[in-house]
Amino acid sequence: LEVASGNDAIASHSEIRKTAKLMGQFLPGTDFVTSGYSVMPRRDNTFGGGNFAADDLDEWLTVQRDWQVDAGIEPVSEEEILRVRERAAHAVQAVFQQLDLPPVSNEEVAAAATGYDSSDMPDRDRAADVEAADELLARCVSGLDIALALDERGFGEVAEAVLSMQRQRVSADYLQTSSVIDAEGLVHSAVNDPNLYSGPGTGYRLEGARWELLQSLPNVVDPAELLGEDAEGEPVVVERGEAMKGDDSTEVVVAVGPAFASAIRKTINDLSHKAVLESICDGVRDGGGVPRVVRVRRVADVAFIAHDGARLSGSGIALGIQSKGTAVIHRADLEPLDNLELFGMSPLYTLESYRAMGRNAAGYALGQRVGPVPTALDNFARAKLIVRTTLLHARETQAVQPGAVAVELELAVPVSSI
Repeated sequence: LEVASGNDAIASHSEIRKTAKLMGQFLPGTDFVTSGYSVMPRRDNTFGGGNFAADDLDEWLTVQRDWQVDAGIEPVSEEEILRVRERAAHAVQAVFQQLDLPPVSNEEVAAAATGYDSSDMPDRDRAADVEAADELLARCVSGLDIALALDERGFGEVAEAVLSMQRQRVSADYLQTSSVIDAEGLVHSAVNDPNLYSGPGTGYRLEGARWELLQSLPNVVDPAELLGEDAEGEPVVVERGEAMKGDDSTEVVVAVGPAFASAIRKTINDLSHKAVLESICDGVRDGGGVPRVVRVRRVADVAFIAHDGARLSGSGIALGIQSKGTAVIHRADLEPLDNLELFGMSPLYTLESYRAMGRNAAGYALGQRVGPVPTALDNFARAKLIVRTTLLHARETQAVQPGAVAVELELAVPVSSI
């Protein structure tokens, strides 16, 4: 039986229109959002291809959790999926052997356990398979024969599942409206378990153990684990007292945030702060300037970090950088939220990028004509890294000391190199 919700067969090639069609049943909750869900990529679905396929499973599970909707699919760990797929492939291999069908090789079993689609499977003698299928039908092999073959070959639990399917076909209770077969093989339907909706707050409610299960997504990461514990180890920088106003007109202050190279030691792009500082300072020297590193402790905003640095710089030019890697080239006579160059795509920056920033900062300090540093753009970076960005900034702000003066820094010499 088909389901009136109609989200099974593909309705459109537009991702937006497919989703719009789905949400009318997904959010208020129909008896079934779909009558089934393809666990194969659409290219392998010879039945016509569903609106949603294996490639959408993670998103489907996430939307269930985000909207607290039971749309029929439960999270399963990758380890459990691999175990079941391998067990199933071995069961097929055993049935083929027991029924004297063309053999299934161990190579095919391994590919079936981990493959993405049919293109990952070794080729077979398809003519022999067709002949064997015709012969199987001629022998009138039934589901009961399959169950007996499985049991004979040591797949008792799979045999019981196949036999249970045959019982359901005989009883036909699953043909009742809105039927669901539970883990014990009992059928719940609109006949014996109606969803009596009589207004807001009535009818089926996703709660209790079922709700806990649908929230347990296997790909969820504890936010506390995203940053790791990288504050330990040899010091990266050493503080040398209060930072004073410089008088060297070729000076470029490199102003770092309150947690830079201390509570946080890597950018969001996993570049070590030591390497970033060295690259910036090398770039300043490449451009003819003199680098001077200070830590701004009173704020975590990169604009104010850079502006505080510029006011300390003998040239009036500074390059400010947050611990996550966002940077600004600033000038002392500008307002804090103005700047010469802003580098906001920190997930994309390399050490050469930071070296180029240093060169440009030196160019501004020396009064040269400067072309902006070329930067790449990734409009999805914010969505991909919003949680890590937030956590990094939170750790930076925790290190803020309101009213504290900036301090001079210099790169530490590792103990191991002495």
